[in-house]
Amino acid sequence: MTLARIPKKPDFVRSHSRPINISKTLGTFLVAVMAFSSSVVAQDAESNSFKRIKRPGAVDLKEEYDLSGLSIPEDEIHCLLPKDRIPSLTDPETEAAKDSAEWLKPTSRLIVVQIGNETLGVPIQILDAHEVVNVSVGDEPVAVTYCPLCDSAAVFSRRVVKPDGSTIDLEFGVSGALYNSNVLMYDRTHKGLWSQLGMQAVSGVFVGKRLSVLPIKVLRFEAFVSKHPDAPVVSRNTSYRRDYARSPYAGYFFNDRLAVPVKRFGDALKKKTLGVGVLVGDKASFVPVNAIGENGYTLETAAGDVRLTSSKSGVVVESKPKSVLAMQTFYYSWSAFYPDTEVIHKAE
Repeated sequence: MTLARIPKKPDFVRSHSRPINISKTLGTFLVAVMAFSSSVVAQDAESNSFKRIKRPGAVDLKEEYDLSGLSIPEDEIHCLLPKDRIPSLTDPETEAAKDSAEWLKPTSRLIVVQIGNETLGVPIQILDAHEVVNVSVGDEPVAVTYCPLCDSAAVFSRRVVKPDGSTIDLEFGVSGALYNSNVLMYDRTHKGLWSQLGMQAVSGVFVGKRLSVLPIKVLRFEAFVSKHPDAPVVSRNTSYRRDYARSPYAGYFFNDRLAVPVKRFGDALKKKTLGVGVLVGDKASFVPVNAIGENGYTLETAAGDVRLTSSKSGVVVESKPKSVLAMQTFYYSWSAFYPDTEVIHKAE
């Protein structure tokens, strides 16, 4: 099985004279923002403790990006790292899943992309360091995205319709900025900002344009390799100096502290409750993992049913109508974007 190839890597990858030590970058970043967060009053839905973070040397939004039509408050965007300091991957090297057992543990998590007869596994250990992987699967240009601070995983089509009716395949990078504790991507061609959890452009020529969201699957490596031993998996041969066997975010998942301030979010659940955020038009729902249960859960929406199951590593959107947007995330981050979210509790 051969994945479709993207012709070239982005200029910023080719321009490096030596590999970047991403482990050091991410470790320094997380220590800095957690130290800042600990100095801020504990947050809840009524908190007035919000303070914007703008680290020395971090990205200058106005210099680097097209902020025309900016649809989110600029004073709520945290600027933490230089543009591309977390480098997205484009057309990465892959290997057969069975060969990935040399470095992936049975419990390692993967985002699984299935389009037509093709399947691709993207280890979250890779995404911890890169956050966006631009690739084509089944002739569909996709961005496999992950934000560690929200445990938010989504696969988007990179093909969008331009104002003149023609289509263009975008390529996304990591901006160095966060909104609602969630990664802001950028489009390398037009320099507009795009929100992962907002699932749309928030500035530039495409502002307000929604991305098409593909069904998301987060599985353990042992489950993936048993079903797809020969399917390609993004390999650790990325040209970047990074110990992909370890995550600088590991401790973050074992407490309820946030790494950066968030101005507002819901209080119906614990902040880091994992589940599926579902958006149908303007109606938002959040289905926590315990509501999905061992036998799965079907969420009935105005656009049709969304069939959900859970795995030992995350959630699986088994099927959904094309118009329905659904992704894995923590409750606090989803409710920050969609304050009128309906929380689906476990059935009696």
